Amino acid sequence: MSVWNKNAGYGQAALNGLPFLGSGKVFVVGDSSTANLGMIQDLFGTDNDGDVRYLATVDAAFAECIADAGDVILVMPGHSETVTATSIAHDVAGVSVIGLGSGLNRPTFTYGAAAATITVSAANGMWKNCHFIANFDNVAAAFTLGAAKDFILEDCTFDDKTAALHFLSIVVTSATDQEAEGLQVIGNRWNGLALAPNAFVSILAATDRVRINDNVVFMDATNDVGHFVTLAAKIVLEFECKNNRAVIVGATDAAVGIFLTGSGTTSKGIVENNYVSSLDTGTELIATAGTGLVFFENYYTGVADKSGKLWPVVDAA
Repeated sequence: MSVWNKNAGYGQAALNGLPFLGSGKVFVVGDSSTANLGMIQDLFGTDNDGDVRYLATVDAAFAECIADAGDVILVMPGHSETVTATSIAHDVAGVSVIGLGSGLNRPTFTYGAAAATITVSAANGMWKNCHFIANFDNVAAAFTLGAAKDFILEDCTFDDKTAALHFLSIVVTSATDQEAEGLQVIGNRWNGLALAPNAFVSILAATDRVRINDNVVFMDATNDVGHFVTLAAKIVLEFECKNNRAVIVGATDAAVGIFLTGSGTTSKGIVENNYVSSLDTGTELIATAGTGLVFFENYYTGVADKSGKLWPVVDAA
């Protein structure tokens, strides 16, 4: 791991694969019992007066950040917080929240109410390398986006604790057109245990420049909805949905797209190289017809121990 050193400077450091090229402040979230906090203090200093400050919660760190200054919130390995409806507001533009550690030693955020969510209401934000747990029935969304252009959610994991303690969605956008423009959901995993959840990503307004790539979703869901992405009959442009894996119990003879559903017919985008499995061997509807999107090399199967078939069907023209 390479981090900014108080004696060497900040400009070219890298942490967990993310290059930090700005000159913003670093906020370290953890307490004296957090593993390796002493190491970080040795590197950054302990005076809490310079470019590095130490806070007990992520929201307290946001309160110290300056918009679009390149500030970074580093969350220590082993750190844990309970998420409520108001406990974490990502309301400062240009701030990245980076979890340190690997596996279950990464920072953990546990949701304890149906309305518990991390609200994002500022542009150019990022959350990376954190672990999130649903510990309440029907937690509506892990992240709720308002005016949050170019938000990135990357390399995070989401777990439902039981079938009765679960997320309904991971990311839900604003219903106002273009507020979530530039959304990127990259390289995340969700172990979904609910029987009737919504989509991994729910896009509720016209939105451009969306990238939903390289995610893995396992769902016990049996309800008839689009389980990976729902576009809610909205027009999306520059939509990219690539290299995802979705294993879903699924509804028998699904009436809507098991993987992707809903869009305006004038949407434009690419759905490419996704692998989808569900138990539906009737309609096998990987995506609702009339999305306006184009599909390349997507595979679907409704039968265990069988290889997936190219789906939707190949253009015969």
